[in-house]
Amino acid sequence: MKHFLSVSLIVSAIGLANTLHAATPKGTIRLEAGTEYDSNLSVIELDQFSTQSDWAAVLNARLNGRWKATDKLELKGGYSYLSKTYQDYDDFDLAIQQLFADVSYQFEPVTIGASFHNADAELADKDLLTLQQTSFYASRLFNQRVFVRGAVNFQDKDFPSNGERNARNTGFAGDVFVFFNQGATFIATGVTQEQEDANQASFDYDATSLRASINHKFSVWGKNSKVQLGTRYHARDYSDITSAVNSRRADTHRVTNIEWEINLTENIIATSKIERGNYESNFAAADYSETLGSIIFAVTF
Repeated sequence: MKHFLSVSLIVSAIGLANTLHAATPKGTIRLEAGTEYDSNLSVIELDQFSTQSDWAAVLNARLNGRWKATDKLELKGGYSYLSKTYQDYDDFDLAIQQLFADVSYQFEPVTIGASFHNADAELADKDLLTLQQTSFYASRLFNQRVFVRGAVNFQDKDFPSNGERNARNTGFAGDVFVFFNQGATFIATGVTQEQEDANQASFDYDATSLRASINHKFSVWGKNSKVQLGTRYHARDYSDITSAVNSRRADTHRVTNIEWEINLTENIIATSKIERGNYESNFAAADYSETLGSIIFAVTF
C-alpha cells in the first residue's frame, strides 16, 4: 500500500489552475478496471514487505462535483473507492474509501481555500488506517502561465490494530506549475516539510519531500493522449532510538514513474503506468526496492 493522500493536493492545485465561470453545478463519474503487477508486495504504513510478486485486479470508482456559486466562490466535493485484489497473496488485498470537500474564494490577487479529506483503508478485510486531513491554502495564477500554491496541512492518523502508530502530522507544502504550448505541456514541482508526533516516540519523525513531473498532451493515431514523467524524493529522520537498529532510524525513498493515457473514444480511456521505487533505510524491514506496472481502462460520464 502506498500513501494514498500524498498527491491529492497536487491534483486539487491542477484543478484550481483551470479557471471556470459556469454558474451551474458540474459533476463527473469515472469507473476504472484493470490489472497491476507488483514485484515486491509491501505495506509502507506498517513497514512490511514480502519479497513476493503478484498480480492484482484493480477497481476504482470516483464521483466528483463542482459548483461555481459565484464568479469568485467555488465548492467542490467527491467520493472514491479503490480496491486491489491479489491473485495469490490475499493478505495484501486493499480497499480504500475517500471523501473530500473543498471551498475556495478568489480574492485579488490570490485565491484562498480550505479542504477536508477523510480516508479509510482496509487490508485483507481488516481495518488498517483512518486518515483525516484538513488543509488551508492560497494560490495564484500569473499571466495564465505560472500557477503557485502554498498550503498548511493537519493530519490525524488512527491505526485500529496498531495504536502506538496513531499520530498527528503537521505539514507545509508548496507547488509551482509552469504551462507551455497553450497549456498542452506543463512542468510541476513541489516541496513538503512535515513533522509527525505518534503515540509511541519511536515513530516520531521529521520529513522532507520533493517532487517534479513533466506532462504533455498530444495526438496519436487521431486520438487525444497525454504522457507524464515524474519523480519523487522523500527523506525521513526519526526523532527517537529505534530498538531494532539501536540508533535513530533514517529512511530515503526515491520513486520514478512514467504514465501514458489515451482516449480510445470520447468516454473510454486507457492508461498504462510503470513505477520504480527504491526504499532505503537503516531499519531492515523498510529497506527494499519495488517495481509496479499497470494497465487500466476507464469510462467517464
